[in-house]
Amino acid sequence: MNTTDKTIFLETAWDIACELIKSSIWQGDSCTWQGYSMEAVNGKYEGILRTFGADIYSGTSGIALFLAALYSEKKDPILLKTIEGCLSQMTSLMHTAPDHGFYSGKPGIAAALIKIGSQLERSEIVAAGIKLLESIPTTALQSYEIDVISGAAGTIPVLLDVYKTYTNPVLLNKAIALGDLLYHSAEKNKDVWSWRTVPSQKSLTGFSHGSSGIALALLQLYEATENPQFLEAATGGFNYERQSFDATQHNWPDFRDGVSTTYNTVCGLAWCHGAPGIALSRLKANQIKPDSTFEQEMFVALTTTKDNVYHNLMDNLHHTNYSLCHGIAGNAEILLDCSPECNQLAETVGTAGIYKYKTNRLPWPTGVNSGQYTPGLMMGIAGTGYFYLRLFDSEKHKSLLLPGC
Repeated sequence: MNTTDKTIFLETAWDIACELIKSSIWQGDSCTWQGYSMEAVNGKYEGILRTFGADIYSGTSGIALFLAALYSEKKDPILLKTIEGCLSQMTSLMHTAPDHGFYSGKPGIAAALIKIGSQLERSEIVAAGIKLLESIPTTALQSYEIDVISGAAGTIPVLLDVYKTYTNPVLLNKAIALGDLLYHSAEKNKDVWSWRTVPSQKSLTGFSHGSSGIALALLQLYEATENPQFLEAATGGFNYERQSFDATQHNWPDFRDGVSTTYNTVCGLAWCHGAPGIALSRLKANQIKPDSTFEQEMFVALTTTKDNVYHNLMDNLHHTNYSLCHGIAGNAEILLDCSPECNQLAETVGTAGIYKYKTNRLPWPTGVNSGQYTPGLMMGIAGTGYFYLRLFDSEKHKSLLLPGC
């Protein structure tokens, strides 16, 4: 497929952006969105209609990252006004966000402010993002402040990226302090290390809440500091997943309570849990510290991910959605980054979605269990839009499935 053919992907991203613009809710100069979110109600998770905060995962920062990336392709004044409304909402709410985590907390909001501020040449927005990072505490971590989503493993890559760009030693020192906390909070069994991030009988594997994301952050910190204790911790985290690997399923178990049991091992097939996210972690790890074991694990994880994508395409997309977190769009994005020979398959996923949803004017299925409308990046249509933008130009529009700036 040549560049001209790919304009359909840009058009699809623009259609989704128009839907977001139309559904935005304004108060003064700020805008936000309303949609469904999976919330605990009487011990069960249900889809609840709500407005969202400033975070990357479901909130305004994630939507703004998509809209700003699209603005670099299409200089539309209403699109720019919506981005500015996002920035106003983000700066007004950023100090109420959790301290840690790329997708749920202040580091992700800061990264979004710095990136969008740079794109729009708004130095005051960049400065606000850096100041927010400087405010993040590094004295102690709760168990829920360890992983990529809401913890130090999602904070460290942002601190390192901004330090490299702006040479701010405060940010490097914060990253090192958080790395020390991760080092000491690990459960250590010789050269096998793991971290308890959510209530479960075993520590989790996988990228979002498990060893992959944490070990990768520590490896990135080792690259920046050459401190051997961070390499030791990273290696221990990767070893935990090697020990947990299920050879019969060519995948890694999901140890969350209520998912796998003593008699039934369930493996995830998404960015958040299972082979797709683990493939992405091994790609990045191998770029930092080339290792044949990383390459082998990435190959296994990619093969499992590819098989899942083929299955969902053959099933006419009946049992998947187009979210980044745990849908076919996220898995196709990972194939796009990890395996150039899979570009055609990723584009097939995009084309299939266009034929089924865009052409028939059907709503894009989201990552909410019921498929109900939600606007955000990881579960909703902003992520679907960003997937199509990446199909249009994956070199220019980098993956948001890895923490960083």
